Amino acid sequence: MFGGFGELVAAFAIFLCLHSIPPMRPVKQRLISLLGKRGYYLGYSLLSLLVIAWLLQAVWHAPYIELWSYEYWAARGTAYIMLPASVLFLSGFLRPNPLSIGPAAGYRADQAGFVGVVRHPALWGFALWSGAHLLVNGDLAAVIFFGGLLLLSLGGMFIVDRRRRKILGDDTWQILAENTSNFPFLALLRGGNCRPVRADIWAVVAGGLSYLLLIWLHPFVIGVSPLSGFFE
Repeated sequence: MFGGFGELVAAFAIFLCLHSIPPMRPVKQRLISLLGKRGYYLGYSLLSLLVIAWLLQAVWHAPYIELWSYEYWAARGTAYIMLPASVLFLSGFLRPNPLSIGPAAGYRADQAGFVGVVRHPALWGFALWSGAHLLVNGDLAAVIFFGGLLLLSLGGMFIVDRRRRKILGDDTWQILAENTSNFPFLALLRGGNCRPVRADIWAVVAGGLSYLLLIWLHPFVIGVSPLSGFFE
């Protein structure tokens, strides 16, 4: 029906449906009441990993239809982009930020750190990851996969904004979001700050170590060195 891409389309559809559950508070609360908070998060995490594994397998086994060819400059660009992507992604979960996903308690607007750079660090990290991999993977299955994740990451920022604004209330959200922006560095140009807390420093360290770990694991897991662009 989908020219050999049926499994990929089905896996991606289920992936999107699964990630629509957290924003749906009545559904989420119903599941928590049935499974308990720990059971919900453990079950959701396990199911997410299984669906991601299925999605990756579907990408791997989809027909190869080249849209653009591999380029060394694109591979080098991907390697460069993945460092800030790793740092941003981890900062979204290691530092306080009531405006996005991750921990909320302890946020101080006068020490915005990565939140002053961009309001949704984890989503921007994911967007950079998927966008960077679009550069170097030009077959149709990879474009569907990485392009879909890129759109999901960028669109997710506005979904999270709407959800957080509803939870916090318009006045509180406006005060907290005043010196932040969905577009990187725009808030700094408007007079915001990126003064770090300790968690921001840990995010840089953890992001750098994760980047090195990904470089080391990539050939074993994916079969291609992320540094191949430097071996022209």
